[in-house]
Amino acid sequence: MDLFDDVPAPRPEGLPPPAGPLPDIVAPGLDCLFVGFNPGLRSGALGHHYAGRGNQFWRLLAEAGLTPRLYRPEEDVTLPAIGLGSTNLVARATASAAELSRAELRGGVPRLARIVAFVRPQVLAYTGKGVYLAATGLPDAPWGLQDRGLFDGVADVVVPSPSGLARLPFEEKLRWFREVRAEIGRRRPGSFAIPG
Repeated sequence: MDLFDDVPAPRPEGLPPPAGPLPDIVAPGLDCLFVGFNPGLRSGALGHHYAGRGNQFWRLLAEAGLTPRLYRPEEDVTLPAIGLGSTNLVARATASAAELSRAELRGGVPRLARIVAFVRPQVLAYTGKGVYLAATGLPDAPWGLQDRGLFDGVADVVVPSPSGLARLPFEEKLRWFREVRAEIGRRRPGSFAIPG
């Protein structure tokens, strides 16, 4: 253990400061930045992304070949080392995304734009159709790769919510997380060397 393990790294210039209980897990040049609605109460309390007991995010990443093994929520800060990151449209933690107003969700888009400008990811993966629809203002969208990205030069991929409350079977969710991996491969051939 390093003496400075608990000392937060200085915030890079140009990146918006965190506005809630979770830090943005980002670094320049990510392959993929995952975008959620907002932290759940457990994630907010623990300070780690997708930490809810029934949340399948980490298992989906591992089984889709996006991570080399099953990560724990406490390892979220290590994601940039393998080209992944995580942020939310809204910073405040709630028991359910249903507690967020449409205006509050749309209000998170300018901050997301600043993060995207700093990170310049190849892919934005929205963890739920509702997240993507809130960000874009569109009335509907299919799962998977979208025809047009919200930000120039960045592919938008919509994946099902990893929440255990989302009623899609795990295998159906996994199908779309694998699409994220495939899109990363299409955009950066040879850059995604995790076997899968």
